[in-house]
Amino acid sequence: MKKTFVWTSTLIGSLLAGHSAFAASYTVQKGDTLWEIARHYDTTVERLKQQNQLPSDFIFPGQVLQIDEQSGSEQAVTNTYTVQSGDTLSGIAQKFGTTVEVLLQLNPSIADPNFIRAGQALQVAGRASANTYTVKPAAAAVNGQYIVQKGDTLSGIANQFQTTVDRLLALNPQITNPHVIRVGQAIKVAGGMTAVRAEQNVSAVKPVSAESSVSLADQIIEIGEKYLGARYLYGANPSRTDVFDCSSFTMRVFSEAGISLPRSSSAQAQAGRTVSFSQLQKGDLVFFDTDSNGTINHVGIYAGNGQMINATVSLGVTYSSLTSSYWKTRFVKAVRVLN
Repeated sequence: MKKTFVWTSTLIGSLLAGHSAFAASYTVQKGDTLWEIARHYDTTVERLKQQNQLPSDFIFPGQVLQIDEQSGSEQAVTNTYTVQSGDTLSGIAQKFGTTVEVLLQLNPSIADPNFIRAGQALQVAGRASANTYTVKPAAAAVNGQYIVQKGDTLSGIANQFQTTVDRLLALNPQITNPHVIRVGQAIKVAGGMTAVRAEQNVSAVKPVSAESSVSLADQIIEIGEKYLGARYLYGANPSRTDVFDCSSFTMRVFSEAGISLPRSSSAQAQAGRTVSFSQLQKGDLVFFDTDSNGTINHVGIYAGNGQMINATVSLGVTYSSLTSSYWKTRFVKAVRVLN
């Protein structure tokens, strides 16, 4: 189903301000989201809500939205944002009704999404290529699978099916790079945590005796240390040892110690026994929410003395301090897979 903006030729900017603008109306279709419309129309969710006096992000089929496209300097101002002290990339994404992934695509100069500096100018909206665009119909799954369409991204598919990229990666181990999916590819989207937990049951962690847990923990840290300095690659294939993402690193290290872990950080967080921060022991898995959106997206291995060994975006495999303000404030939970 195609959805097309209907343009009016009325110049209203000269009456309301010192520049021209074009007024457009759009009728909401089934499956639309305010974020999707804002992104395609080169504006923000916040601006759409203000223009249409919407109390929330909720919209319904048949609803008519009025949208004014800005031009000139006002457009440039809206499309960029200057980072303020205390800002985070996830906070900026939320403010402008977008996602961290989109901001990273718009700002390739950001090497590490966890580090932005005050005064840095970020592009927060892309430029639409035309005044008419086509929006795909609402996602539909057949037998638990979705066929990738032109323009799809894994994060977009996750959003449509109310799941996460980590969960899709867990359900689709054939996807080695979450940034590369092809048109016509069948992606499993059904099953949710049931499927992930079933995978965990198949590769359940074998009990380890208390007498051997200390030496095994030391062995795990030693295995991890031999990969210090390896580069970071999001979605790295677990078979690779030259590059890692956070969960492929932990998966690899534990597999070399004879312990099987699921692929994603969110799935690994369900393995083993939950322990508190104050009860941490060497070899425990520690989990974080670096986007502050309530979703676990990073994992490391506790190495003792307040340190963890983990694969980070900026430094690759390295040691990090759990007592630093960055990691301590983003800590979610820890699990122990060594009994």
